[in-house]
Amino acid sequence: MAFECLAVLPIEDCTTISPRAARPLYRLALAGGARLRILYPERARNSQGVREHARRTVAEGASVRTVAAPPPNMFIFDRRLVLLPMDQGDRSKGSALIGDDSVVSALRHSFDQAWRAAEPLGEPADQEPELSDTELRLLRLLAGGCTDERAGRQLGMSLRSVRRMTARLMERLEAVSRFEAGCKAVHRGWL
Repeated sequence: MAFECLAVLPIEDCTTISPRAARPLYRLALAGGARLRILYPERARNSQGVREHARRTVAEGASVRTVAAPPPNMFIFDRRLVLLPMDQGDRSKGSALIGDDSVVSALRHSFDQAWRAAEPLGEPADQEPELSDTELRLLRLLAGGCTDERAGRQLGMSLRSVRRMTARLMERLEAVSRFEAGCKAVHRGWL
């Protein structure tokens, strides 16, 4: 029977399930038709181990993304149950299984918002857009309502660099306004 599993995972060594141990579980769930979506913090892009794990997991049929501000670490099962660590900083304290509809709904909403703002990780190179990683991240931040200043802080870039990159993107899209650039980026499949 198909089901859905949404996961927000840390990248520290103290994960509930290590990537190596998770692989057979993911493979089994995906073979049974499960929909698996995994969300990591943005800094996971700096971890070769996480990137390799993401590539393998995506190849099995899951979706993996990273986001600058992830919700709490958790697993959400079929929109009905949430497995939430008792202490986000200390996995050894165990987890709680929560079935309260209002709590599950709020956490699912938090996951969905983060997922929409997140960037794919582990996808094959032939599926990547014709943008650099930084250009794509900037485009998504701006589409999500970030100001140039906030986007610069999240990308670790100066305001001047953000504005130059935005101008180059608009030029490539042949857009005269940011709104038009957004429409054309969606049309090209960049957003």
